[in-house]
Amino acid sequence: MKKSTRIIYLFIAILFAVSSVAIVTAEGQANASTCQETGVGCAVGMTGPRGGTIFYDAGSQQWWGRYLEAENESTVAKGIWGDPSSIYGAPGNVAAQRQSMSIGMGRLNTAAMRNAGSPLAVGHAREIDDDVGYDWYIPSKDELSALYDFRASQKFWRSTPKPMWTSSESEDSFAWYQLFHDGTQFTDANGILPRLKTNKSYMKSAVHVGSGFLSSPMNVNRVRAFPYFGGQPPAFALVTATTENPQCSSLAIGCRIGDVGPGGGIVVYDAGSKQSWGQYLEVAPKSCETSRVAYSVTKTTSLFPDTTARVASKAMGGGKDNTEKLKKVSSPAALAASKPCNGVSDWFLPSKDELNEAFRWLSHSRKGVQLTPVGQFERGYYWTSSDYNGSTAWSQYFADGQQFDRVQTLTGNRKPPARPFNVRPMRAFSEGQKSVTEIPVSTERSIIITGSRTSISGKSGVTVNGITTGFAVGSLVSVFVRFPGQARYSKGRATISIGADGTFTWSRRTRKKIYLYMQSGDGTKSPRVIIPAN
Repeated sequence: MKKSTRIIYLFIAILFAVSSVAIVTAEGQANASTCQETGVGCAVGMTGPRGGTIFYDAGSQQWWGRYLEAENESTVAKGIWGDPSSIYGAPGNVAAQRQSMSIGMGRLNTAAMRNAGSPLAVGHAREIDDDVGYDWYIPSKDELSALYDFRASQKFWRSTPKPMWTSSESEDSFAWYQLFHDGTQFTDANGILPRLKTNKSYMKSAVHVGSGFLSSPMNVNRVRAFPYFGGQPPAFALVTATTENPQCSSLAIGCRIGDVGPGGGIVVYDAGSKQSWGQYLEVAPKSCETSRVAYSVTKTTSLFPDTTARVASKAMGGGKDNTEKLKKVSSPAALAASKPCNGVSDWFLPSKDELNEAFRWLSHSRKGVQLTPVGQFERGYYWTSSDYNGSTAWSQYFADGQQFDRVQTLTGNRKPPARPFNVRPMRAFSEGQKSVTEIPVSTERSIIITGSRTSISGKSGVTVNGITTGFAVGSLVSVFVRFPGQARYSKGRATISIGADGTFTWSRRTRKKIYLYMQSGDGTKSPRVIIPAN
């Protein structure tokens, strides 16, 4: 080909490429302009009226607006969050602190921070003035979590993971922040970082034991809500006592937060209208709780194979589906949560966001390590049904609501205080949908066990926790053990009785590696577990 001909072709190719770019850019601008400040033409993923990205849609107009728009880049924090005193004036305003976590509260939180002299709020959100189009603010805990979930599920999103401040105060001297490395939301209070008195002075994130995330500068990713018409949040009051509402407990009509639900538990969430999963969430009574139980005895990668699936598993309404998936791999936590209890058979292991509603409304006014006055929750950890990475799963610390990933096979803390991991079921129901009181009689029997090292009277030993289905209270199981070098399993002398909640525990002293399984009198056998030598 002649040189002059090649030049002509090259010129045509460049002209076509430039024209194509111009067309795509014009089309993108046209799409952006279809989203108006009134909310007309807007959808999640679009460019918002202020040039950011829409990441949340409430589905209908709320008191704060309908859509949340985020700036596309964060900025390094321009100051500390604030001094150790509460931004709400009087100390211990738990109701204000819990309400501050919610979707829609970021604007008011930021104003409260600014009024209290917060350097962070003053530096990142000057006086909000809707008339001149300045209404960016520091997001609330739940708003920032929604932003993380949106970005984590977008495969095209590429950004350096950073710690981000929220505008939500957790306790008087602590505020919530979130690692955009993995979505964990921290305060570092209550012993997570020993002897820490406040985190509001952070300019860099803390380093946590067991985490590979390095300390890095705190950031702010501002958001805005629209269309906003000057609304105010509804009155918020913590549940200090359950309410006997016969319309709710008997007919599932007109339920309110704090009512005794149709299943005998406590209503902790109302979506406002019927959703695909229901409208209300009811957390089970203490009598349905199971203690010292593992999330799974096998990796759950096949159930939640990618980031999109794991983000979805955290969402409101996801607990039931998560539980059904986990039961397929005989998850001890899922089996414990879905057992018939209190005359109801449709309980499930709540998702990360679902369990957080029980914390938000019920976990307060605790004295020391005592149970919460309402709901009787322990101070320790509760499993959710949300997978973290196939080997760990999300749990919630009911001392202050922090949610962490924990190794799925653990049944409790390895280090003191050796608190067990608990399971508290939930159920979902719609307006007028009564509880499932007819419990089908199960003809299938199963035994699931997990084993770990422990200390027995100061000596090395092993402990095994079991969950059963289909057995009567008081039924007996036997342990069969084998040590290295032995060809056969031998039946132990102890017989173990199954409790009212279908669980049992067995332990013995030994430093050796041990192979074991459990078997009932009718021949129902558990899978084998192997506990390594000490």
